[in-house]
Amino acid sequence: MSVKKDARKQEEQHDTARKAARGTLATLMLRLVSFGCTQWTLRVLDPTSLGKASIQLELILTTVLFLSREGFRLALTRNVKDANWNVAWLSVPVATLISVAALIGHWRLTARSDDPDYRVAGVLFCVASCIEGWAEPAVLLVLRELDVAVKAKAEGIATVGKTVATVVALRYWQTNQPVTAFGLAQLVYAIVYFIVLYKAVWSRLNGFVWNQLDHSTCYLTMVFTIQGIFKHFLTEADRIVLSTMSNSYDQGVYAMGSAYGGMAARIILQPIEENGRLLWSRLANGPVQPLLESYTVLIKVVMYVGFVFSCLAVNYTTIVLNALAGRNWGDNQEATAVLSAFCVYTAFLAWNGMTEAFVYGVASSGRDMGRLGVMHGIIGALFAVSAPIVVGWAGTVGLVGANCIAMFLRGAYSIHYAAYYFSTRQNQSYRSTLAQLLGQIFPRRIIILAFFGSYCLTQVSLTRFTTRIVQLEAVAGSTSWLRLALEHVGVGMTCGVGIVSLAYVLETDFRRKVRSFWHSKQD
Repeated sequence: MSVKKDARKQEEQHDTARKAARGTLATLMLRLVSFGCTQWTLRVLDPTSLGKASIQLELILTTVLFLSREGFRLALTRNVKDANWNVAWLSVPVATLISVAALIGHWRLTARSDDPDYRVAGVLFCVASCIEGWAEPAVLLVLRELDVAVKAKAEGIATVGKTVATVVALRYWQTNQPVTAFGLAQLVYAIVYFIVLYKAVWSRLNGFVWNQLDHSTCYLTMVFTIQGIFKHFLTEADRIVLSTMSNSYDQGVYAMGSAYGGMAARIILQPIEENGRLLWSRLANGPVQPLLESYTVLIKVVMYVGFVFSCLAVNYTTIVLNALAGRNWGDNQEATAVLSAFCVYTAFLAWNGMTEAFVYGVASSGRDMGRLGVMHGIIGALFAVSAPIVVGWAGTVGLVGANCIAMFLRGAYSIHYAAYYFSTRQNQSYRSTLAQLLGQIFPRRIIILAFFGSYCLTQVSLTRFTTRIVQLEAVAGSTSWLRLALEHVGVGMTCGVGIVSLAYVLETDFRRKVRSFWHSKQD
């Protein structure tokens, strides 16, 4: 009988892994479509309009959505049972109240503004956040059932609708109402997202019954929301600082850097984090070894991504901006510096994102979440004190640097939590478990040295590239510029191939674990 139970549990774990993998792939395609939309937008928008839409109004949107749904997602996807489903419907009035509060606040703050474009766009963003919040019961249902394909489909179709709406609206309003165009596009996204989700799951939804409301889940949702506020302010701290300390032009430059520099985070890292959190929340109830192996494998994968961006991509931002965003951005030294800083920031996002996803996936007590909230509060306070100083000293690049420090500290605490968690379950010392984890999630030392050497080589190549461009007075896109750019890219590709070859030869155990992990998803 126990053999059948073990086999059933193993099959459930494999099924969880398969669904997580499909969700990651679907989300990856979604992020690529989103990036394509962003790419076109950057070419046609001036930095000031981009700053208002991507920094100020996006901050309103993300804040409303986070406060209205993060607690529900954490509480209802970790503890899946029929008795607590009614709590999901409470997300609708919560989203409505928070959206209305944001709308009133925006309307009053812009009452004396002579910028009707920004004021109308803010209203549209608030309405869009409300409609998207209304879709949360449907989202919670598919997350609880691990039917991530439905969510990915809704997001994909909505993103296509938003892309089309952005292109059409900017063609008509690019000159006089560019920010309103963004608001309209966001409204289209919310409406399409709402319709597609409910059309897919309406027959599976249970109605709301007041006398069956699970009060313990309500309390847990409130606790998660309050504790998550610190996380949200840390995540959005850059936008908050920019909105209060910088003009719209600087905000636009930063938004450009975030759009391109955060590409890895949005397209690669974030989908892995989201599905990793779901995977770990289910594996936490089983044997410790599969959980430990998946932890080290997934974190090491994203660490490699971070090293590639921070050691190689960092020296190719000039070429990227000229090729994708045009000469207006490519010749902007401030934009190039910000994008390079974001490439380094990617490594810290990789470090923090996956390690923190594990904490949210396996933490089982209010004490664990309380400690995490305290750490977020301390780190947030440090950031709040240091960010204005570094912004005044180094501008937007300094803000990215402050974010790197915050991500490092958050990741360090998450690693501490994982070491304590695994040492307790395996009856090992904390110190030896921590050393084991660090040894398994980082590349081998010689590979790290190879990354550092590649950075030095590509930096020398970049210096030669920029010097020759000045000497030849080559214009971006000209024959001379293309020849020099190809030479510079060739150096980077050679370094990349060398690192991959070295890793393939030396990381035999890691390759074995990756193959085992991948096959477990396919079986």
